[in-house]
Amino acid sequence: MINFRTTSLKAKLTLLTMLTSGVALLISVTLFGFNDVRAFRASMERDLQSLAAVIGASAISSLDFDDEVAATKTLAPLEHKPGILAAAIYTKDQKILGSYFRDGHSDTNLPAMAADGFRYADGRLLVFKPIQRDAARLGTIFFQVEMSELNALMMTYVKVGLIILAGALLVAFVFSSRLQQVISKPILDLAQTARVVSEQKNYSVRAVKHSEDEIGFLIDRFNEMLGEMEKHEKAMIEVNEQLRQSQQQALAATETKSQFLANMSHELRTPLNAIIGYSEMLEEEAEDLGNDGFVADLKKIHGAGKHLLSLINDILDLSKIEAGKMELYLETFDVKTMLEDVVSTTRLLVQKKSNKLEVKMSPELGAMRADMTKVRQALFNLLSNASKFTEHGTITLHAERETRSADGDWIVLQVQDTGIGMTCEQLGRMFQAFSQADASTVRKYGGTGLGLAITRHFCRMMGGDVTVASESGKGSTFTLRLPVEVLDQAEEPESGKLPAFDQLPKEDNTVLVVDDDPSARELLQRFLNKEGFHVECAANGPDAIAAAYRLRPKVITLDVMMPGMDGWSVLTKLKEDPMLAGIPVIMLTIVDDKHFGHALGATEYLTKPVDRERLGSVIRKLRKPGTPGRVLVVDDDPDVRDMLSRTLERDGWTAVPAEDGRVALDAVSAQKPDLILLDLMMPRMDGFEFVSELRKQQDWRSIPIIVITAKLLTKEDRALLQGHVQKVLQKGDFRLDELLGELRELVRESIQRARAAETDVQI
Repeated sequence: MINFRTTSLKAKLTLLTMLTSGVALLISVTLFGFNDVRAFRASMERDLQSLAAVIGASAISSLDFDDEVAATKTLAPLEHKPGILAAAIYTKDQKILGSYFRDGHSDTNLPAMAADGFRYADGRLLVFKPIQRDAARLGTIFFQVEMSELNALMMTYVKVGLIILAGALLVAFVFSSRLQQVISKPILDLAQTARVVSEQKNYSVRAVKHSEDEIGFLIDRFNEMLGEMEKHEKAMIEVNEQLRQSQQQALAATETKSQFLANMSHELRTPLNAIIGYSEMLEEEAEDLGNDGFVADLKKIHGAGKHLLSLINDILDLSKIEAGKMELYLETFDVKTMLEDVVSTTRLLVQKKSNKLEVKMSPELGAMRADMTKVRQALFNLLSNASKFTEHGTITLHAERETRSADGDWIVLQVQDTGIGMTCEQLGRMFQAFSQADASTVRKYGGTGLGLAITRHFCRMMGGDVTVASESGKGSTFTLRLPVEVLDQAEEPESGKLPAFDQLPKEDNTVLVVDDDPSARELLQRFLNKEGFHVECAANGPDAIAAAYRLRPKVITLDVMMPGMDGWSVLTKLKEDPMLAGIPVIMLTIVDDKHFGHALGATEYLTKPVDRERLGSVIRKLRKPGTPGRVLVVDDDPDVRDMLSRTLERDGWTAVPAEDGRVALDAVSAQKPDLILLDLMMPRMDGFEFVSELRKQQDWRSIPIIVITAKLLTKEDRALLQGHVQKVLQKGDFRLDELLGELRELVRESIQRARAAETDVQI
């Protein structure tokens, strides 16, 4: 069957012409045939009527005497009429007086007498005519006539019609095949021009006009449309070029803004570091000397510096958010420990207005993987906000782990206060930047209105959110919800969960345990096997490297202190080989903190202005018992060097100042320090270059480094500082479930990278 949707225009026009001609001819032949058949039937009826009148007149005498023989002889002449099959003469009382049958039709049944006239039945003509004398009816004559002549005539018309139709269609095909080009050629040319425009996007071509009819009008309009499209294309090219230049300018502006943020962070925080640090030191010295009159003023200076630092931090965070440069640094941490740290920091702030802080933590909090700094800051903002608007009241911190079957576990942190509360109108603009309740609130309580806006942005970056419920005069309740497993912004959620580790193929969950202690190997092997991992062991460095080549494990746990080839040497060999460099390594080291510094490149990150208590805590942790500590202080700001040196010396350390990386390297060459405090942004050689040079020397790799910087650290900066080791855990200071969590995470990441690589290859 012909599909007219896909048939060409030429074929359609040809078929249309042939169909029209054929239908017209067929109707004409049918009408002529019908007219001839009707005329033939009328002529046959007239002849039979005349024959009936003649025979009826001859049969009057036989009807008068009821003579059957005479009546039959009267019908005998009908044998010369081949079309009549049977005949009969009926008396007045409808009795058959005489009959006639053509040879071979003697078995024909004569019908009962019916009304006068002609009727057709079963392909035959039945004729009943009266026999009369004057006006009196004497009887009826009947003829049964076959229609063979009429049928032959009709068949003749059919044959002739078909022959004529076939010939006409052939002629129509020949003529239409040529004549259709008058219509189809301009349209086909137009279609070809449209195809060229569509495929080549060349709007300068034009369709050729062949006539002044409707098709010519269509071609004119099509060419006009192409002209307009050509103009628009040129305009679009110009606009795109302008957009490209604007994009480059915007990217350059964004890069400039990012650099500006980094520089401003350094330039603003560096003098604040001196203000806060020296005010603390002077406050302590004033207290030691008994100059109480200076202590209050120094506390005001210190408080003002802290307040200014808070404002600067908020503005810088908001600027990073607007510039799209805010990033997540995900790590696994214990929620309870993090909460205790925040509570310890904010307790004095809460008590400042005679408030009481209550903490209610669920025992099932466990660990979570998120940006701990942003979680701490978000919670600190909520507690600080509650403290600001509450006096002589109670601030309650609720923390619990919420389990959802659909999307995993969530950490829910709720800060409830009994402060002034908020109206519905105030709630509507609560999380808008630079928004406060009203002017009177700003005058009375202060603040920039940035804290809550930043808190909500941090929560949403980590896949969570923060909500508030409040009633004027009755306090407020802020609820912060975060997923236990925060996805990196660069990661896409998997369409389906990864299989359980005991269901993974052997090559996808193999862990290589490297340790010279048989007990340690057995303990890790039994524990990891129980959790579904396939574990292979190596007792020394050479065996570990050979096993890594053979097994290509997903993760390696590597002991540091081994005879012959220690863990650092094994690590160096692994990272020098491109085939093994990508395998994540978890260092398992004895409680010797100097190795921890080599593994990460920086043991700790501290942000200027330095929190002296935190700095002291970190340094005391790294100090070897019973030995005088020697600290290399590397910073281009002399005030910072002086302040840090004095702080360290008060704590019993020997401080060695250095104004940049080159001077610091010379100092390390002269005498190896026990610890390095390192700024990142310095002239000549910055902190990143210094760390890189330090690692090139085998003896210097184990020196712990604490980065103290006002620079906004990006992921790239952290990668430069972290080196090649995925994680460092201290023997005797880590839990097996912590190790298990790290292993699971590394295996998942390895499988995801492999899947992504397979997808790239397929593409």
